[in-house]
Amino acid sequence: MKIVGRLPNLTRYESIGINQPYNVADGHAHQPQTPTQRQIVGRLPELFDEAETAKQRELEEAFRHAFYALAGQRTAMSLERTLFCYSASLSTDLIATYLNSRGLSVALLHPCFDNLATLLRRRNVALTTLHEEDLGPDRMDQTFAGLAEDAVFITLPNNPTGFELPREAWERIVALCGRYGKLLIVDCTFRFFSRTPAWDQYELLEQSKIGYMMVEDTGKTWPTQDLKCSILAMSEDLEADVLELHNDILLNVSPFILRLLAEYVKDTAREGLAASIWEPIDRNRDAIREAVRASGLIVVNPDSKISVEWLRIADPRIRSVDLVDRLRRVGLGILPGDHFYWQDHGIGERYIRVALARCPEMFAKACAVLKSAIAEDEAEQA
Repeated sequence: MKIVGRLPNLTRYESIGINQPYNVADGHAHQPQTPTQRQIVGRLPELFDEAETAKQRELEEAFRHAFYALAGQRTAMSLERTLFCYSASLSTDLIATYLNSRGLSVALLHPCFDNLATLLRRRNVALTTLHEEDLGPDRMDQTFAGLAEDAVFITLPNNPTGFELPREAWERIVALCGRYGKLLIVDCTFRFFSRTPAWDQYELLEQSKIGYMMVEDTGKTWPTQDLKCSILAMSEDLEADVLELHNDILLNVSPFILRLLAEYVKDTAREGLAASIWEPIDRNRDAIREAVRASGLIVVNPDSKISVEWLRIADPRIRSVDLVDRLRRVGLGILPGDHFYWQDHGIGERYIRVALARCPEMFAKACAVLKSAIAEDEAEQA
């Protein structure tokens, strides 16, 4: 297998992947429209006209209410400490800017999507790693007791691993943040793929009185051609400062986008997450697991339900960036695992990530290409 250099970040690999015949690189929602979603597309001129005459505040309130209702976050449905951004990356950059302005350091989950670390570092925020194992029930108290950083930044569910925390662990983390005076930051952008029964996380946060920021997003969930909205919610003590930062860069998210997304969210509430979102994801997860069965790729988390699959390369002679390059040359775009381990790329050299939010027919062909390429590489290594 050809030895290639490592590109600087995951977004560079995604930009290559989106131009491949079989793009399973980026984690955005590219699954087919359901029949009822097609009806929304057919109403685009009507929705545009409605957005043009509506008040911005009314559209924001309608979207926030629908989004949080679907998420089971009743406390947040009427929470006005919510800022709207064009992307989760912009929300994260606002967080990074705030942390920098206060000189706060962060313990960031490792692995996670690398742009979280990149945005924080670009704003000169001091980082250290926080491993998923550190949040286990037998280690969490010890982790917080020894944590010198000012803030804890976690992604739940975690991209790429599918790692989640049960309610009891959430409650423990919030209590420990209160005890040790830590700011809690949670990226929930993959929340709608979780199969854990919804419970009101915002109620817990609000009652705890700890400092917190929560990042929400639509872009990973609904196939709206990257017309999306992120919500940045925060505790009362942070509102004035973060609002001022938000005002510096953005007046509002497009009224049309808010109106459109509210329709998609309400449609999912009517049709159910299983039919509206999960069905093609689950089909594609089954397909990729069948394709790699008895191969040199191993499913890392069989319990993962998010819209990406995290695979380990069994052969120590094969690096993820080399496999990604090999697959690119046969028209298949995937992501290497290196950059998810933002502090130590070497740990991720034996992993790849495959996006599942795709048309199942195209995805089946992508699996066939992957299976064939793996078989050829294994024959060469034999």
